[in-house]
Amino acid sequence: MNAAELGATLARWALRRPVTTCMLFLSMLLLGVLSSRLLPLEKFPGIEIPEVMISAPYPNSTPQEVERLITRPLEEALATMSNVKRMHSFSNSDGARISLQFDWGQNIGSKGIEAREKVDSILHLLPADMERVQVMQFNTEDMPVFQLRISSQRDLSNAYDLLDRSLRRPIERVQGVSQVNLYGVEKQQIVIRLDSEKLVQHNLSAAMVNARLQQANFSLTAGYLEAPQQRILINPVGEFRDLQEVKNLPITARLKLGDIAEVSREMPKRSDGRHLDQTYAIGLDVFKESSANLVEVSARVKKVIDEVRNDPQFNGINLYIMDDTAKGVTTSLSDLITAGLIGALLSFIVLYLFLRNIVTTLVVVFSVPVAICIALGGMYFLGYSLNVLSLMGLMLAVGMLVDNAVVITESIQYEREHGYSAEQATLRGVGNVSMAVIAGTLTTAIVFLPNIFGKKIDITIFLEHTAVAICLSLLASLVVAQTLIPLLATRLSNALVSKKKQTSQPSRYRRLLEWSWRHPRWTGVFAIALLASIVVPMGAVSGDQDGQGFNDRLFINYNLHQNYSLDEVEAEVAVFEDFLYRNQEAFYIDAVYTYYTPGYAISTVLLQPDRPIKMSTLMANMREKFPPMLRSEPQFGWGNGGPGITVTLNGQSTTLLQQLAEDIAPKLNAIEGISDVRSEVEGGQYEYLVHIDRERVHRLGLSTADVAQQVATALRGQRLRSFRGDPNGEIPMRVALHRDYEHSLEKLQALPIMQIDGRVIPLNAVARFEKQPRLGEIHRLDRRTSLSVQGNLADDLALNDARDAITQTLSTMTFPDGYTWSLDGSFQRQQEAENVMLINTLLAVALIYIVMAALFESVLLPTAVITSLLFSIVGVFWALMLTGQSMSIMAMIGILILMGIVVNNGIVLVDRINQLLQQGESLHDAVIEGSVSRLRPILMTVATTVLGLIPLAFGSTQIGGDGPPYAPMAIAIIGGLVLSTLTSLFLVPYVYVRLLWWRERWHALKRRASANVSRLIAD
Repeated sequence: MNAAELGATLARWALRRPVTTCMLFLSMLLLGVLSSRLLPLEKFPGIEIPEVMISAPYPNSTPQEVERLITRPLEEALATMSNVKRMHSFSNSDGARISLQFDWGQNIGSKGIEAREKVDSILHLLPADMERVQVMQFNTEDMPVFQLRISSQRDLSNAYDLLDRSLRRPIERVQGVSQVNLYGVEKQQIVIRLDSEKLVQHNLSAAMVNARLQQANFSLTAGYLEAPQQRILINPVGEFRDLQEVKNLPITARLKLGDIAEVSREMPKRSDGRHLDQTYAIGLDVFKESSANLVEVSARVKKVIDEVRNDPQFNGINLYIMDDTAKGVTTSLSDLITAGLIGALLSFIVLYLFLRNIVTTLVVVFSVPVAICIALGGMYFLGYSLNVLSLMGLMLAVGMLVDNAVVITESIQYEREHGYSAEQATLRGVGNVSMAVIAGTLTTAIVFLPNIFGKKIDITIFLEHTAVAICLSLLASLVVAQTLIPLLATRLSNALVSKKKQTSQPSRYRRLLEWSWRHPRWTGVFAIALLASIVVPMGAVSGDQDGQGFNDRLFINYNLHQNYSLDEVEAEVAVFEDFLYRNQEAFYIDAVYTYYTPGYAISTVLLQPDRPIKMSTLMANMREKFPPMLRSEPQFGWGNGGPGITVTLNGQSTTLLQQLAEDIAPKLNAIEGISDVRSEVEGGQYEYLVHIDRERVHRLGLSTADVAQQVATALRGQRLRSFRGDPNGEIPMRVALHRDYEHSLEKLQALPIMQIDGRVIPLNAVARFEKQPRLGEIHRLDRRTSLSVQGNLADDLALNDARDAITQTLSTMTFPDGYTWSLDGSFQRQQEAENVMLINTLLAVALIYIVMAALFESVLLPTAVITSLLFSIVGVFWALMLTGQSMSIMAMIGILILMGIVVNNGIVLVDRINQLLQQGESLHDAVIEGSVSRLRPILMTVATTVLGLIPLAFGSTQIGGDGPPYAPMAIAIIGGLVLSTLTSLFLVPYVYVRLLWWRERWHALKRRASANVSRLIAD
C-alpha cells in the first residue's frame, strides 16, 4: 500500500458510509455546543502554586524577639523538608511568616502535610502564649473574584452587625460563592479591664485573675451515665451566659471580679485603616467555588449589591466595586471573540478571492466551527476549563484550522480539473497530500510537548492550556479534512469545479523558479545575505519583559520616616490624597484607594482606561509635582511583586546589611532609567527595652517573668476563651489593664508591681528603660539574614541593559567576607523564563526534525524544510523592530507556535516533489511542477493564518483584560510566517536540490575512494 492509498483510507470509508459520517460529526457538534455551556469559565486555570506559607501570629512583640523565639526554631525544623527550592522568612512585631518555595510539579498537598508535621514537632519550643500556627497552600482559585470597598461620610466603626447581616451574609448565600471576607470593621469584644491599684491592694496579680477566668469559662463533656434503661450524656455547663455572670465571678471569698475590674463591650483597637475617595473604607472580598462559572457568580453578586444599595439602611453608604475579575475576563473574551470573528471574515474573503467559488469557500470555512466544537468537547472530557489561555489557543487556531481543508480541497479540485471523476478525484487528491497534511499537523502540535512534559515553571504551566486547545483543534481539523471534506467534495463535485480558464503562459513564480535553477550561486548569496540581515533588528530589539502598567493602576509607597501612630499616618495619607484629587483631571485619576498601618502606607491610584499618555510619562509628571511631606517620602512602587528591579543583599549582621544598602541605593539611583530606589529598611523606628533588675525582684519574692507578664498584660492584654452567650455568635474576650498604660510611657513606668507595708512598688523601681532603634521587619533568605534594595524601571530602559548597568556598578564595590548580592525580582523571573523557553524551543526543533525524518524516511530531506525556520526567525526580529516591540515572553511564545506552522509550507512542497520523482519525472520538472502546483494552497493557508491574527496584532487586547498584551505574540507569528513563506517558496526547492547534489557528490566520492582502495589492494 503506497502513500496515496494509505492517505485515502479514511476518505474511502467516509464515502462508503456517508450517513454514519454525518451523524458522527453531528453528534460531535452537539457535544461541543453543550460543552461550551458546561465548561467552567475562569480567568486563569486552577493551578496549585508551588509554595507553602507558615504563619505564626505573635502580636505586640519585636522583630528581634520573633526571630529568636519563633522564626529560627521554625526554620530549623522546616529545613529538613526535601526539595525546598527557597526559604524566605519575615519577622515583624506581629509575628513570623515563612515561605517555602518548591519546583513546579511537586505535590504541594503532601508538602503542606509534611510542613504541618514539622511545625507540630516543635510547638513545645515556641512561646506558650502564641496563637495557632497556620500552614497554608495557594491555588489560583484562592484569589478573590470580586473586591468591594465600602465608604461613607457616616461613622462606620460600629457598622459590623449591619454589614455582616445585610451585606456579607446575603452575598455568602449566592449560588457559587464559597467565602466572603469582611475586613476593616470588627465586631465588639468583651474586655475585662483590671484596676492595677486594687490588684496590688488585694495582693493579686493579673495572672491569677486570668487563671481564675480560664477555669470558670469552659466547655466540657463529662461522659455518659449508664442508667439501667438508658445511656445519658452528662455535660457540665461552665460557660458565661451574660456580662453579669462575669462581673459576679468570685475571685476570693470576699471579692468578686466586678470589685477589681470593669467589664464592658468595646471596639477592638484599630491596627490598620483604609481610605476610598478620601473617606474611611471597609473591604469585602468574595471567593467563588472551584467549579462555579466566574461570570455568572459575579453577575449574581452584583445583583445582590444593587439590592443592598436600595436598602434604606445603606443611605449615604457608597459600595464601590474596586476589582471585578469577571469584567476583565469578559472584556478579554469579547475582545478575543471579536478579533476571531474579524479574522475569520478576512480569511473568508481571501479564500473566496483565491478560489472564486462560493461553494468551495463555504466547504473550507465550515471546517472551522466543526473543529472548534470538537475541541471544546475534548477539553470538557479532559477536565480543562474555558479561560483566557485556552481561548487564546482557540483564537490562534482559527487561522490554522482551514490549512488542512484548503490543501485537501485544492488537491481534489486539481485532480477534478484534470479529468478524473468525482470519486477518483477525491481519492487521488486526498492521497496525494495526506502525508503532507499529517506531517504539518503533527509538527504544529509537537512543538508544545517540551512545555507539557518538560521543566515546569509558571509560563509552561499556563502555556499547557493554550497548547491543549490548539492541539485538539488541529487534530479535529485533520479528522475533518480527511473525512468530512472529501465527502462534501464528492457530493458537491460539480460545484467545486473551477470556472477559471486555464492559461498556457508560464506564471511569474515559474519564471523566478527557473531563474533560481539556472543561477544557484546568486540564489545562495541572496539566502546568506537575508540571514545576515538579522544583525540589524537584533541590535534594535531588546530582550525585555512586557511593559509596566498593564492594568491601569499605580502604586505609591509612602516610606514613613518612623513608626507613627495610626492617626498620624492617616493624617499624612489625607494630605497626599488631597494633592492627588486636586490634580485628578491632570493625572487621569478615576479613584484612589489607600491602605495604612502605623508603620506602612500605600495608595492604589486607579487610572482612567482611555488616558492619552504613556504610563512612564504620567509617572514622571506626577513625580515632579509631589508635594513635600512631613512624615514620609512618597515613591512609586508595586503591588504584590509587580515590575521593578530588586537587588538582594545576604549576610549575617542586619546592621552591616543596612550600611551596605545605604551605600548601594544612591549608586543605583544614579543609573539612567532607574528611579525610586530605596531599601526595605524602615528608618526611624525605635523600641524601649525594659531591663528588669533580677536581684531586686527576687528580694521582693517575684521573678522577671512575673514582671514581664504584668507589662504584657498592660499593653496587649491576655486572650480568654470566647464569650458564647450572645445570640449573634461568639464574641472575643480578653483581660487588660486601663487604656492609659497603652498610650503613656510615664503611666507604664508607674505600673504597680506589688505592695509592701502599704507602699506600692512601681515598675520603674525594679527596671530601667532604654530607647534604641529597631527594624520594622527582619528578612531571612535560605536561613541567612537578607535585605532588599528595590527600584522602578523606566519603559525606555531594557531589562537586560539594566542588569548590565547594575552588575557593572556593584562589581566596583567591595563587600565584606560572607556578604553577597544577587539580582531578584524581574531579573530572576525573566532569566528563568528565557532559559526554559530557549531549551523548549531547541527541543521543539529537534522533535520537528524527528517527525519529518520518520515521515519522509530520510535524514537528509527534512533539512530542506528546517531552513524555513531560520528565515522565520529573521522575519520575527524585523517585525518586532518595525512595530517597536521587545522580545518579551509573549513574543517568545509566538516564536514557539510559529515553528510548528512555518514548516507546513516546506512539507507540502517537498512531499509533492517526492511524489513527482517517484512517478518518474526528472528532478528539474519535479521541482518546478511540484512547487508551482502547491503555490496556491500555500498562499491561501498563509493568508488565512496571517489575516486571522491581524486583529490581535494591531489591537489592544490583553490577557485577562489586565495582563500582558497579545500583540507581540501575534506580530512575531505574522512577521516570521510572511518572510519564511516568501523565502521558502524559492529557498526550500533550492536547498532540496543542493542537498541532493551534495548527496550525489558524496556518493561519487565514496565510489571513487572505494575504487582507488580496491586498485591499491589489487596492485
